[in-house]
Amino acid sequence: MTNPASAPTPASASTPARTPDSAAVPSRVTAQTLVQEAQTVATLDLAEFLTATGRDVADVYRGSSTWTTILRRADLLPTPTTPLPGEAGLLKRMHSFLHIDDTERAAAYREFTADDAPAYDDLTEWDQRLARMLFFILWDKGGFTSYAAGLASLQGQQQVRSELGQLLTYLMNSPRMLPQRPLTGAHVHLPLNVHHAYNRSEILAAMGVARLGGQLPGFFAQGVLWDEANRTDALLITLNKSERDFSPTVRYKDYAISRTRFHWESQNATAPHSPTGQRYQKHAQQGSHVLLFMRDSKDTATGKAMPWVLLGPATYERHTGSKPMAITWRLHHPLPDRIWSRMPPTP
Repeated sequence: MTNPASAPTPASASTPARTPDSAAVPSRVTAQTLVQEAQTVATLDLAEFLTATGRDVADVYRGSSTWTTILRRADLLPTPTTPLPGEAGLLKRMHSFLHIDDTERAAAYREFTADDAPAYDDLTEWDQRLARMLFFILWDKGGFTSYAAGLASLQGQQQVRSELGQLLTYLMNSPRMLPQRPLTGAHVHLPLNVHHAYNRSEILAAMGVARLGGQLPGFFAQGVLWDEANRTDALLITLNKSERDFSPTVRYKDYAISRTRFHWESQNATAPHSPTGQRYQKHAQQGSHVLLFMRDSKDTATGKAMPWVLLGPATYERHTGSKPMAITWRLHHPLPDRIWSRMPPTP
């Protein structure tokens, strides 16, 4: 894989593509229904099953279900008499790939889990970042002494690799793939695309914040991140904050004012004169940067963690108030229709 930042890309897709955060709510379906349908279709191929049944791929990953567990319950795939260590945990992570919406990322993850996968240490710096994104999707709380050891261990997980390969291939051939718009300038080395979806593990790994022996994505729950190495404030924004998931003190008012303006409230401890408040206001003069990531809500319709969409770099325009500061950011990339049309009304 190579850094695509210099390659020309279309400005927009000819038709709005389905993404996990904009897809229609899947029809209610039970695991037993999927098992019965698998027995009827009688295929080991995920794409063939979805085509034959008309199911959305998210249906397969409702609850604790996976394509492998469906096949085993349908007696289309033998169930091991002795569970393979680590397999169950890895299969539970398969739903964390459903949001992928660019071919480079899907192809890279597929390459790194293939039978002839390259060794981590032989990868380019760009591909190592992508490999770490994959690593932390699978093991967001670590568990290995090195990335090479973790990725190499997948060679012993044939069924996990088979399912992931089928899932990634299906996604690559689906309408949810979007034209790539790589970050440029100070962020050109980050394998992230503007207006594409990423989960927490991918964001932290791509930026180089997640690392073995240090910050692990599985223990990161903040909505703000200062990345010293890239001199970047990453703001992880959830628009719709439910009473169940957010206490009143952190139910910040975040919303799009227009396609190029975004209203965001800082953490309650941040005042304009504080070091963080000053950095927000003077980032352009001081040589630091701001990246906005946004998601509709904490969970998807199927109860899984919703990924964030990278809105891209932003520049401070103004603020009011203190603790929290109500900041207006100017987005460098206007929101496309598929994102703007889902925005709640401006308060």
